[in-house]
Amino acid sequence: MINYLFVVNPIAGGKEKSSFYEFIEDEVNQTGLTYELFNTTGDEDEFKLKKLVKKLKPEVIVAIGGDGTLHLVARIARKSSAKIGLIPFGSANGMARELGIPKIPDITISLIPSELYRDCWKIIREGHVRKIDLVRINKTYYSIHLSDIGLNAKIVKRFEEERIRGYFGYARLFMKELKQKRRISYQIITNGKRYKGKGYMIAIANATMYGTGAVINPVGKPDDGMFEICVIRQIKIATLFRSLLTILNINLRKRDDLLKVFSCKKAIIELKQQETLQVDGEVIGDTRKLELNIIPQAINMITPN
Repeated sequence: MINYLFVVNPIAGGKEKSSFYEFIEDEVNQTGLTYELFNTTGDEDEFKLKKLVKKLKPEVIVAIGGDGTLHLVARIARKSSAKIGLIPFGSANGMARELGIPKIPDITISLIPSELYRDCWKIIREGHVRKIDLVRINKTYYSIHLSDIGLNAKIVKRFEEERIRGYFGYARLFMKELKQKRRISYQIITNGKRYKGKGYMIAIANATMYGTGAVINPVGKPDDGMFEICVIRQIKIATLFRSLLTILNINLRKRDDLLKVFSCKKAIIELKQQETLQVDGEVIGDTRKLELNIIPQAINMITPN
């Protein structure tokens, strides 16, 4: 058994990480704790990490990257007693924003104050353990943060295909996709009722906001035993620019004509045609049906409070 297993995405956020490695080595060695590093490569990461966790039995698995790295760690940790820590090096870091964990900024690594590293490390060493839910999708995929179909999923797909990094890269693709936006015909079955309609985007939300700060789910909590299906009925250009390219403004919670929210423990979404699905920033592929259910208190996440 070891104290810490650091799972590092070397390319997360386009940030070089050598000074961070030095910081962690100094901090861990000073306390006499044991640790191992695992660098993701995109080649059978989940299989390799699962074997390593089984062998090392770490007390804490620390995700060093963005939402995708955290998603990978959550999938592994849900079947172990390990706690999950997070040091957000990604482009968006939506779950870090959700939980109040400070993001490592998009600046040259030599300019990053060591206090930022220290703040994240202090949370991992001294923070509160919060039991976070997961949303299971089609009995195969698990979402800790936000999944969706429609406008944002198309952007994420282009983000991956064009290997773009950073907030401004996302914003550029957002404006391109906005020009080609079309509505999705859907049917939602939940809570014993059937709802039909059209929207530009459907989010499956275990949290409230995207990494950009866009509030998609005003009523969400990641540990309440529920998830929300959020249907974006309209997209207003004026709202986008006022909100600095965020999709929604929190005041839209009262605008049923723009946003419709369903709170669920389980649900089925049926679509008129194939749509791209993304789960926590990872493009899964095209689908016409989603079967959803909540797994309450699935992982032990270390948070500031």
